Amino acid sequence: MNRNLVAIGGALAVLAGPAFAEDTSIQRTEDGRPDLQGVWSSRWLTPVERIAGETELVVSAERGAELAKELLERAGHPAQMDPELAAPDAETLAIVRGEHRTSLIISPDDGKLPMNDAGRAARLAYVSGLDGPEQRMTTERCIGGVGWAPLQIRTHAMLREIVQTDDHVVLRTEAYSDLRLVPIDAERRPDAAAPHMGESVGRWEGDTLVVETRNYDPDLSTHGIVTVMSPDAVVTEWFTPASADEIVYRYQVDDPTYYDQPWSVEYSLMRTDEKVYEFACHEGNYALKHMLNGARMEEMSARSKAEN
Repeated sequence: MNRNLVAIGGALAVLAGPAFAEDTSIQRTEDGRPDLQGVWSSRWLTPVERIAGETELVVSAERGAELAKELLERAGHPAQMDPELAAPDAETLAIVRGEHRTSLIISPDDGKLPMNDAGRAARLAYVSGLDGPEQRMTTERCIGGVGWAPLQIRTHAMLREIVQTDDHVVLRTEAYSDLRLVPIDAERRPDAAAPHMGESVGRWEGDTLVVETRNYDPDLSTHGIVTVMSPDAVVTEWFTPASADEIVYRYQVDDPTYYDQPWSVEYSLMRTDEKVYEFACHEGNYALKHMLNGARMEEMSARSKAEN
């Protein structure tokens, strides 16, 4: 009787084995979670929105090389330069699981931001505002931004370091020395106690680390030249290891104040042996001072012409 039970149990174990098989190429922590620790590169030329003239998200490697060459050529001419190519530190389009992508946006299907009138007005005010330093981009003011939620590719020094414990994940971006501490399965703090870049709380769903960020500071919530976010935005990020050397990073922005529908971005973080170094950025940098002074001079000139 006992021998029969053992035999049946062994047969069931063999049958069930494949359903519980783990990807042996992915390193794991002692508690069985994927070990995401290390330094990861996110140097990609692909813009947030679909490259003009392209209709498909995925293109061949040959077409991807052609588009990358065109983007780099445009970056060499400041008058024609895309805002996202201000300081390109990349040579290829974004490659996700071997696919060459023409936009970081994967939803909506057209690869375009579903921005409404309020979002467009906020973006215009953010880019053109010169009444005071508070209106300028957080990266210009050396406050940070490319390491806040969601992780964005907007400049050089696109290295990210991940440090992981049982109850926390630390995301460190070399650019602007951005550091984000993500507690796992933690209760959220009161809204008033949230950090200025929003409060991130993580959880594990199988092998995927899911991070949800809320409560952005209304004075700093506008995120960049291309994308903007209102204080009501909720950002959900997914970190899914595709192999020992690739993490597929995806995020979704739910922000009905600035967008007509939620939108999603996806790109890969690639493991690198490079080291993260100090990023030197100076508060009150000379360029910001000169921009504000220039705006005041233009205003004085306009008033003088009007009076005469």
